[in-house]
Amino acid sequence: MMLKVNSLKAAWLRIKALMVKEFLLMWLDKGTRKILFIPIIVQCLIFGYGVTFNLEKIPYLLLDESHTPQSVRLAGALHLNPLFELQRTCISQEDLVQSMAAGEGLIALHLPPEFAKTGEVYLIADARNTAAANTASAYLTELIAGLNAAQGTGQSALRLDYRYYYNEHNITRYSILTSMILALSLIQILLLASQTVAREREEGNFDMLLMTPATSVEILIGKAVPPAAAACLQSLILFLLCRFYFEIPLRGSFLLLCLTAILFAFAVVGVGMIVSVLARSAQQALITAFIIALPCVILSGLITPFAAMPQVLQLIVKCINPLYYGISALQRIYLAGAEFDEIYPLLLPLIICAGVTMPVTMRLFRRQLQ
Repeated sequence: MMLKVNSLKAAWLRIKALMVKEFLLMWLDKGTRKILFIPIIVQCLIFGYGVTFNLEKIPYLLLDESHTPQSVRLAGALHLNPLFELQRTCISQEDLVQSMAAGEGLIALHLPPEFAKTGEVYLIADARNTAAANTASAYLTELIAGLNAAQGTGQSALRLDYRYYYNEHNITRYSILTSMILALSLIQILLLASQTVAREREEGNFDMLLMTPATSVEILIGKAVPPAAAACLQSLILFLLCRFYFEIPLRGSFLLLCLTAILFAFAVVGVGMIVSVLARSAQQALITAFIIALPCVILSGLITPFAAMPQVLQLIVKCINPLYYGISALQRIYLAGAEFDEIYPLLLPLIICAGVTMPVTMRLFRRQLQ
């Protein structure tokens, strides 16, 4: 009995010594301390502002073909409500449809010529993001109900006639799955690219790699292309699942969809390569890749409406998050049938991102060689 107790005490002492060692290593390493505390604080702030279905602003379009006191009254009520933000007053139905396709408004109001008599308001919601469309529609319904309650008995009650564009049946799967085509690719690229140089260094193969006849440019190209190609293949598989298994109709060009996926892959692979070059170990690179990927997905408009984010956060996202542009372009091609001349402003930031991150990676790589 005494031997068993002594054996347990000895085992506890060994375990305690190992735990103390690990805690000391964890605390004394400056990089580990940063990973333990800084990311959770930053992500908590990001989620607090970015993960919300309550829209801060509802950008809307207005087409008034009635031009009556009743239509002016409705337009004035929208203007005075701080939630609604008029983006454009359209001059025709074709103008309204083109503006909606370009993503200028989350909802559009069409007041027909007989609006003064019927009180019927045509509400068009951009259902490429079903959550945002439903939230904006609910806010407008509440505003219309308030106007009906305040108006006199001699006036026709306002009635909303809903139309969902680009996702006529308002199916959540359409917006989520089409967005996941690039969101999952982002995770794949960052995980694979972040391991390229860091893993070689950790396994001791980095010096042997430098002894090969390949130049530093050739090494980086050889390291960057496989993760990008794997992500493109993954995007193709996800597209085939969306198109043929879930039967989400493709309204745009398949080749344009592929071009978007390729540009997105090379825009993100540079970020992963920078992480790989700067990381001291493969584990640190892996953790950093996860830390980057999670906010990119949350703040892309995939889960929560982009319009629900504060204006400052929206500006930051537009400056540094390639997934926002990738998802916006892909959904316009897939669900709205957009052509190249309609989405090239969304592709330019992806090209710029690739044009900035790859030279930065090259510079960091050469500095380490020296």
